[in-house]
Amino acid sequence: MPLFAHHTPQSRRLLIALSIGLVMGLLTQMLYPSFAGRLTDLGWPFNAARDLLAQRDPYRHTPSAQLVPYPLTAAVLVLPLAILPSTLGLSLLFGGTSGLLAYGLIREGHYWRLLVFLSPAYFAAFRFMQWSPIFMAIYFFPFFAPMLLAKPTLAIPVALAIPWTPRRIAACIGVGLLSLLFMPTWPLRWLEQTNSYGGFIPIISIFGPLFLLTARWWRQLPARIFFLLSIMPQHRFFYDQLLLWMIPQTRNQMLFLTISSWLAFGYIYQSSLSFWESAPFILALIYLPACLIVIWQQPVGQRLVARLWAK
Repeated sequence: MPLFAHHTPQSRRLLIALSIGLVMGLLTQMLYPSFAGRLTDLGWPFNAARDLLAQRDPYRHTPSAQLVPYPLTAAVLVLPLAILPSTLGLSLLFGGTSGLLAYGLIREGHYWRLLVFLSPAYFAAFRFMQWSPIFMAIYFFPFFAPMLLAKPTLAIPVALAIPWTPRRIAACIGVGLLSLLFMPTWPLRWLEQTNSYGGFIPIISIFGPLFLLTARWWRQLPARIFFLLSIMPQHRFFYDQLLLWMIPQTRNQMLFLTISSWLAFGYIYQSSLSFWESAPFILALIYLPACLIVIWQQPVGQRLVARLWAK
């Protein structure tokens, strides 16, 4: 008998999501038993939150390409979890949001969307403890919209894809005001330390004109997400591109994007190249396929595919 076969579709989806959340939470705890020597990415706001509680300056560390500070709003957002011992709060955050993401992906019965968890983007987000799975989960659960204040460069595509209510807006304002209450000068301190960000902007590339074409279909969510991501600065370590997995609308499109992205990741991993040199591969084997999927979803793209298939 297949696993979960005796459950209703709704309970089956809940069990799958809970299982994924539990597994990812446990793996996070195993991989990161402490924050020792790790101040970047999701580790930074946890350490910053503990700095605030201890009345230390969270921006006292020298920034570098490996240590890029976040807005203080990120520390405020994880403050309740930062009180927990060691990395327990981090494990709960990453595991819990992975479970929410899983449920959001399959709540309409499209189990092929779980391929997101087999993508190199999710793998990299887990390996480097990144915000992108959290932001992807927010698309399905806008209640957590204030979390978008943690990483503005990645937040805009999601912020323009979710419905906003007065309560969500008020919650975001509240987080911002609370961060200023903790440290009124943090926006200036943060901006001073962001010069070392080693990212790239996809639309500023040889594929830029093609990427710009997607703005033509702005009203369609996949095209809007793609265009907004293409104009945002992002890192070269694959995790910032996870939101592109919101674009596929069929199993074949999801497989196309996932397989092509693994070609990029696998080539860099087995070659002598550094992930700091991965931008051309991300552009050619992740962004370009995602762009082609957006075009594929349009009537003109479908007619073109039909003609090519007929030949």
